[in-house]
Amino acid sequence: MSPSRSISSPPSAATESRPVSSPVSLAALAAANLVPLVGVVWFDWSLKALLVAYWLESGVVGLLNVPKILAASGHGDGGSSINATVNGRQVDLSPPDDPRDGFHLYPSNVPIAGFFAMHYGIFWVVHGVFVWSFDAFAPGGGAVGGVPLGAVFLAAGATLLSHGGSFAVNFVGREEYRSVSPGTQMSEPYRRVVVLHLTIILGAFLVAASGAPAAALVVMVVVKTALDAGAHRREHARAKTRGDRDGESTGERIEVGDAST
Repeated sequence: MSPSRSISSPPSAATESRPVSSPVSLAALAAANLVPLVGVVWFDWSLKALLVAYWLESGVVGLLNVPKILAASGHGDGGSSINATVNGRQVDLSPPDDPRDGFHLYPSNVPIAGFFAMHYGIFWVVHGVFVWSFDAFAPGGGAVGGVPLGAVFLAAGATLLSHGGSFAVNFVGREEYRSVSPGTQMSEPYRRVVVLHLTIILGAFLVAASGAPAAALVVMVVVKTALDAGAHRREHARAKTRGDRDGESTGERIEVGDAST
């Protein structure tokens, strides 16, 4: 018998045609964004209530990114070898050397998850100080309004369900953790949250300057929802691209013997 040879099979048509994100998770994201819209139209939510709700949302995004970093086991986007200086020491932030099948949390990813929690936590707290003191320096500060904490936490709960569902369906169910490195995963919330919330803050200044009419608040919610949906799709498009690239490079290996034997 002659030696066997390996054939690398291309990704299946089903994989190539798969949408970048689950329609269910995208629908859940839209539904969560409808809660502030309902609050503005029917319950007279203020500008400050919207800012607090969106600040809590950024906290949810950061919180859920910690298990994502811990589970990331790929080398996507050149993340095979990463080092950083934490408290004056060089820390190896590379992906696990021997990733296992299925979803697992890797102790070797703890340093980068801890670094992210510290760095993002500082960003989130500073953002919160700004949000809670927004009316002190906003134009037309008297129009900023108060914060109905019960309603705002309800909106935060809807956001947690939406992002938690996306974590379960996309990151775990679609095995996005297989193709993303811990370092790349650490950067994902910044790509999504920083631009989004800078836009929100700019919009808040414009709304406050106009006296915070309900119509302006509605426009602000609609713009935020569109930006959030776009960021969601881009995030999972990057994950799909990494997965497709890994599939093309490795493929399914099939051992084929020589027919002459």
